[in-house]
Amino acid sequence: MLSQNNENRNRFLLVLICLTLVFTGSSGLLPGFQPAANAASEKSRSAHSAPAQLRKFAEEASARLAGTEPFTAWAGAALVIEPLGPGTHSWLVTLTKGPKGAVKRLGYMIISATPEGEYKLIEYGQGMNSIYGSGILEDGLSGLGLSQAGSSAAAVTPVYGGPVLAAWMISSAAGKSETVRFVDALTGELLPESRESWTKQSAGYVPPASAVGSAKRGWTPEETIRRADPFDPYDNLLWITGKDQVQLNAGNLEQAFSRQSRFVFAATGSNRTYSVPLPVYGYQIWNLSPPSSGSASVYVLSGTDDSPRWIALDALLASGGFLVMPD
Repeated sequence: MLSQNNENRNRFLLVLICLTLVFTGSSGLLPGFQPAANAASEKSRSAHSAPAQLRKFAEEASARLAGTEPFTAWAGAALVIEPLGPGTHSWLVTLTKGPKGAVKRLGYMIISATPEGEYKLIEYGQGMNSIYGSGILEDGLSGLGLSQAGSSAAAVTPVYGGPVLAAWMISSAAGKSETVRFVDALTGELLPESRESWTKQSAGYVPPASAVGSAKRGWTPEETIRRADPFDPYDNLLWITGKDQVQLNAGNLEQAFSRQSRFVFAATGSNRTYSVPLPVYGYQIWNLSPPSSGSASVYVLSGTDDSPRWIALDALLASGGFLVMPD
C-alpha cells in the first residue's frame, strides 16, 4: 500500500509539473490543476425515507435501465435512497439484491433536484466499488487512522456537488476540537479541501436541464455505445499537452467518437482545489417518446470494467472540458 501511495504521489507531481509548463496563461486547463489518485471505496448506510415523487422517479429510471444491457440484473432490485450532504438537494440510490446476510450491491444512481423541484438523473453506474462504495470509504478512513467504531469513531457524511465533486466529509473530535476532512468518493484519496472550500465549490452546482427528468414521462435508454476499452489517463500523460479542448455535445457526439475513441475529461475553474481526470470511451443516449424539445439526453461512459459509470454530458461540461487521449 505504501509503495502504491508513493507511486501515485509521483504521478501527481509529474502531472502538476506538466500542467504548470504547458497551461500557464492558457484558457484550457488551469495551472492549479491537481489530479487526485486512483483507488477504490464504499459505505453502506441506513435507508432514508425519501419523498414519494423522488422514489417513484428512481423506480422508473432503474426499471428503464433494467430493460437494456448491461443493467438487466437491476430488474427487481431493492432501492435504498439516502441524502447526499446537507442542503445539496441530491440523493444516492443504491440498488441491491440477495437474501438477508448476503445482499449484493449491484449499482447506483445519483438524482438531484432542480430549483423548480424537478428530479434529474445525473449519473448511474455498476459494481461493488463504484462511487460511494463501502470498501472505498473503509480504505479512506484507514488511511486517516480512523474507524467507525471505538475511540477513533468518525462522523461520516456523503456530500455531492456534481460528478466531479463527490466525497465523504469526515468529522473527528479530539478533546474540544473538531477536525473536518474530505475523502474522494471515487478513489478514497484524501482531498485538499476544507469545509469552506467545499461549500464554495459545491454552491455553484445546478443539475443540467438536458438530463433525464421527472417532469416528462416516456424516457427510454438506447444501447450503450462503447468505442474503446476502459483506460487509465495516467498511462499516457500527453493528453495534458492538448492545445484545444474538444467540444462534445449532443449534436456532434457520434461524429466526434467516429474520429477519436478515447477522451479525458478534466475539471477546471478558479475555485477548484483538485481535479480527477476521468476516462471517457463511450456514451448512452436516452430518447423521449413522443419527441419534444430536448427529447434526447446524453450520458458519457467512464469508469472501469468492474465499475463503469455513466454521467450526464452537460453535468460535466458545466465544470470542465474534454481532451483527446493519445493512442
